[in-house]
Amino acid sequence: MARWPHMLERILVNIQELKKAGKKTLVVFDLDSTLFDVSPRVERILLDFAAIPLHQKRFPEQVRFFKHIKTLRSDWGFEAALKRAGLDGHHPEFQEALRAYWQKHFFSNHYLQFDDIYEGALDFVQAVDQAGARIVYLTGRDIERMGTGSREILLQWGFPLHENAELVLKPHRSMDDAQFKTDYFVEADKEGYEKIYFFENEPVNLRHLQQFCPHVEMIFFSSTHAGKVEPPEDIPHIMNFLLNQKES
Repeated sequence: MARWPHMLERILVNIQELKKAGKKTLVVFDLDSTLFDVSPRVERILLDFAAIPLHQKRFPEQVRFFKHIKTLRSDWGFEAALKRAGLDGHHPEFQEALRAYWQKHFFSNHYLQFDDIYEGALDFVQAVDQAGARIVYLTGRDIERMGTGSREILLQWGFPLHENAELVLKPHRSMDDAQFKTDYFVEADKEGYEKIYFFENEPVNLRHLQQFCPHVEMIFFSSTHAGKVEPPEDIPHIMNFLLNQKES
């Protein structure tokens, strides 16, 4: 936040000023690794994999390392957690079985309850709602596998979900995340918003959006990402949503 002091506060003030002027603001939030820390979800999936008797029988040497498993906020996927626990990644059959198990359960409704939220996320989104902006949770999760759980978890945490705050998921899992999100903003442009903000952790999505909707004010949430490209340097980078932080 040092390079963009009081940015979150300025966004709230701008929303309020535009509302007084009769103008509309849209604030869009990604979910995974932006509002929600998914590392507890990943850790729970790994531990459940290791607790299955069939896996203990097939992979006894590998499973014994799982007692040391600990995921971090900076992890992408599960490979880093395995390496820290002492697994070398040189057992293809084990890796294939674990990846299939992880993919089935990570992209499902059933483990979303283990996610945590990042510091200040709930308070900031609620403040955006109270300031008068339209809120959209725009996620690469798909309706079929994660629609029900995503809505339930947002409500359980207390995130706004009402006629002016909606959840938008991919209609089908096969859709490309970057294109899906860019297409959303192209359509949103037709709604007459004076200002659009977008909070996102994945640089691929941000760079793609920059090409087609450069007017969208993008904020990179620095948690973890796929590592395919570096995040744009010319946009704000934040690590939490805490308001009224002192400059460092």
